[in-house]
Amino acid sequence: MIIDRLLDLPPRVSARKIRQRILGTQGGFDVENILQTPRLMRSQRFYDFLSRYEAILLRADNWKSLEFDERDVLEIGCGQMLGFGPIAIFRGANSYSGIEPLFDDRVLHAPEIVDTYYLHVFKDLSAIYGPLLSFDEFMMRLRTRVTVNSEYLVESSFTGPFDVVISNSCLEHIFDFEASMSALHKRSAPNCRYLHLVDFANHLLSKHPFDGLYSVDPDTFWSKHGRNINLHRLPEIIQGLENAGFKPGVVPYSHFPEAYSGSIHPYWRERYPDDQILFLKTAIIHSAD
Repeated sequence: MIIDRLLDLPPRVSARKIRQRILGTQGGFDVENILQTPRLMRSQRFYDFLSRYEAILLRADNWKSLEFDERDVLEIGCGQMLGFGPIAIFRGANSYSGIEPLFDDRVLHAPEIVDTYYLHVFKDLSAIYGPLLSFDEFMMRLRTRVTVNSEYLVESSFTGPFDVVISNSCLEHIFDFEASMSALHKRSAPNCRYLHLVDFANHLLSKHPFDGLYSVDPDTFWSKHGRNINLHRLPEIIQGLENAGFKPGVVPYSHFPEAYSGSIHPYWRERYPDDQILFLKTAIIHSAD
């Protein structure tokens, strides 16, 4: 089962996972590598994401900003640095649960990372929301109110119920999609608010976000690039959520029909004759208040 999943991944990802499995968590945790990765060290990154998404939702759907105070929060795919977790905890979340195979809780204890990343996050959030708590209290809450598990959503040990569910470019990576959304719905509170940014691009280093994707059928794409993305378009994402019991709203974020010069395989054109769907790169899926 593990080998089958590794073979489904791109070689670079497989190599990293194999190395981590051989060396164990201890050998795979590299403070210097984290510190030298600008994407991971940008302390404003997740506030930038959240504020941008909520500004788009406010304009399009009169969105009411997420509240975290005394809420139980779940993030799907929180990444190595806890994603939106520090924002949720700073703003008073009772608990924050994350699903992420790459997370190692030593990021919350390594002095170099705490002083370089989490201190700067704290400074930014204090400037934005006010001095709600001290840095020592902030770190204590991160260390005691946060739980991150390396598991599939469909078999998650988290029981909820969660008041807030959030993900950032994650749903497109879930293959057992309908079963996973059903599992998520069972763990969501009746009045759960959720926000998911979905990226429908090819997830490759290419000039155009759909290069190499629409010129072939899915099986050909997966055989060449690995099963890193499920290739669902917006209709399948919405259908999976609705079948699970959610009533999602949708706000298109960006379309990229410009400068696409590749062919379009019949598989795609027959299923999605509307270019507004075919060339939708990102969309925000949200709870309809």
